Amino acid sequence: MSYKSSWLIFSQLVTFTLGLLFILYTLKPSWFQSVIYKLEIENSKKVHLKFSDRSFDQEKGQEENPNYKFGFTEAAITAMPSVVHILSKQNNILSRHPFFVDPLFERFFFESESFLKGDKKPTYQSLGSGVIVADGGFVMTNYHVIREATELEVALAGGGKKPARVIGIDPETDLAVIKVSDNTIPNIVFAMPNQINIGDFVLAIGNPFGVGQTVTQGIVSAVGRDSLNLSTFENFIQTDAAINPGNSGGALVNGAGELIGINTAIYSQTGSNIGIGFAIPIETVTFVLTKILTEGKVSRGFVGIQPADISIEYSGKVGEFDTYVRSVLKNSPAYRAGVRPGDIILSIANLQIKNSKHFLKTVADLKPSSSTKLILKRGEETIEVRVSVAERPIFKLTSTN
Repeated sequence: MSYKSSWLIFSQLVTFTLGLLFILYTLKPSWFQSVIYKLEIENSKKVHLKFSDRSFDQEKGQEENPNYKFGFTEAAITAMPSVVHILSKQNNILSRHPFFVDPLFERFFFESESFLKGDKKPTYQSLGSGVIVADGGFVMTNYHVIREATELEVALAGGGKKPARVIGIDPETDLAVIKVSDNTIPNIVFAMPNQINIGDFVLAIGNPFGVGQTVTQGIVSAVGRDSLNLSTFENFIQTDAAINPGNSGGALVNGAGELIGINTAIYSQTGSNIGIGFAIPIETVTFVLTKILTEGKVSRGFVGIQPADISIEYSGKVGEFDTYVRSVLKNSPAYRAGVRPGDIILSIANLQIKNSKHFLKTVADLKPSSSTKLILKRGEETIEVRVSVAERPIFKLTSTN
């Protein structure tokens, strides 16, 4: 067989394989998500996380294990020992009703100066909840719970308090990892991906208003919620399980008591629960936790482009592409590559861009110190540039207090 014939056969096999993968990804995207998540799970074994060993039929929406039973009592008993109460000592924290202590409330409501007048001495305040997520006393909570803390203390579900220290933070997902010096606390079991559906029963576990550990029940109202301006990278689970001040950083678990999310916020104009709460999904929790415990921080890609979505009225003028370059940070990789404000973003790293959120996530997933291909539309011309990938600086939200 000649060299040309061998090369022709090889190229046809590659083309066929890529085409088959594209078809499978289009028709069965959950297969690929499961593979990616399983790779993350393998990496997370380095930090001794517990994952569910149950299997789940995504299409049938049911458990394959006939011995598995949904029961709220069993689920609560399973998960509650791993959920803790986080106390924080802060400078210039004012003594006031516990309703106003949790930053969860402060994220949505303004507090009057007259109401806030009180004792300005540093004092322990009930701020929120946390979940034991890994052997060694590692606790996952919300970043906004420990953001202003000068000292941390964790009250265990079984009684007693332990000092804690911050291990790592990720403000752009509103997550943080702290550690208590106790190796005897059981860590929670993580649910596997693609086991959550709209309508599933869930339990929210935390310490609302500082009254003590509390369990509330509800359903999954929606998944994939974003554009809430709570964090940079948003992909929230929405639930009607009662989430109140003090629940921040607590566990959202399924009927088996397995962690599916970290409770983070409520939507309310009164401060009390109205059935719209949000939790950070387990996929994000696993990613951030593994990064912090294995690398010491969460590093993401950055090219210096601020994207924006084109309005419906204007999008008809530029065809099917709906994301453009709103601005380019001076001296950033995109700036040096010649990217201009107004350019339409077609693809980056060989992935067609769906919207501005998709662009930010795609760039964030790129490895710093690498380079990638960026395809743009400028007027009637399609251009391709090679852009370096820097490490994304940490952007902390400042509008939550």
